[in-house]
This record gives sequence, C-alpha cells and structure tokens, in this order.
Amino acid sequence: MKTVLRAIRDRLAGFWPARGTQPQPTGPAEIRLHLPRCLRESLAAQTVPRVACPEPLALLRLRYAGEERRDVIVAVGVLPFAEEAYVEGDAGANFDTRWLIARANDELFTNCGLMLVHSHGGRGTPDFSWTDRRTNHDVMAPLAIGVATAPYGAMVLSTDGQYAVVTTSAGLAPATVIIVPDATTRLDLSA
Repeated sequence: MKTVLRAIRDRLAGFWPARGTQPQPTGPAEIRLHLPRCLRESLAAQTVPRVACPEPLALLRLRYAGEERRDVIVAVGVLPFAEEAYVEGDAGANFDTRWLIARANDELFTNCGLMLVHSHGGRGTPDFSWTDRRTNHDVMAPLAIGVATAPYGAMVLSTDGQYAVVTTSAGLAPATVIIVPDATTRLDLSA
C-alpha cells in the first residue's frame, strides 16, 4: 500500500510546488494600464444602466507602450457598443460575439486591441461576477491568440474604482489601472 501511495505522490508532485517554494511567475511581474482621465469619464458615461439596456458595454482601445514593453498598456480611445451588438439572453449584458470579433479585427489595422468594459456601480474596487469571468475567459482571452501586437482584456467599473484583467501568455492577469492626466490638460510646471 505504501508503494502505491508513494507512486501516486511522486506522479502528482509535478502539479504542485514543494512546500515552502513560491510558484514561478509566467508573465510580467506587474502589468500597468495607463488610462487617461477623459477616457475613464467617457467609459463611466457609456456604461450607465438604461431601461433598454440594464448593463451597457463599451470598448476601450488599447496599445502596448512600446514594441518590447508588454508590461505597460496605454488606453487610446473608447468605442461605443452598437445597439445591434446586443442580443437577447439571461445575463445582464448579452452581446453578439461576431460583432466583437469584427471590431477587434478592424482595430488590428491600427495595432490596437480591445478591452470589454461594463459597470457594477457602487463604490470601491469592483470585481467580476462569475458570468463576467466566463466571458473574459471564453471571449476576450481567445482574441489574443496569435496576436502579438495588441493587448486584450476586460474591465469592470464602480463609481470611484475599476478592476482590469489583460491577456498574457499564461492567460488572464490582473492589471494595475493608473489614471493619468489627459494629454490636452494644461500642466502647471511652476515651482
């Protein structure tokens, strides 16, 4: 019996790290998403619930900060979710994935990826629901397959916070969202 248990333990040992060891990171240590304040405000306005659409969606256009920098992502624009993209269904936000894929393909011509954004309202740092996580895994993550030039992901908003995940070679990973001043904002450099 001990031999059988030892054989099972040895076989399973490759699936879990030994006690006291840390799992090795498979992607960048920290991914940062720089989101201009005006785009954050635009996302908030576009994801306000309406009678016709209880959980409206928006798309955030994204680019990598540089050819060799996959740990810094810059938001460059917001695309409204077209009314014809919404479909009937059980979830709060049901959409036609073919419409989303067509938008993602269009954006590739400008080296932009997309982030699917919606709001849960409330205050503080929001989190994805089970349905959101399934959509992120089944829809947003596969958009990145074979595309090394553009980032993809998902974001959920609250009135004063946000939480985002982006695709990496290891799957979906959290991104630290940094709200940055708008490029058109006048900076006061007086000392």
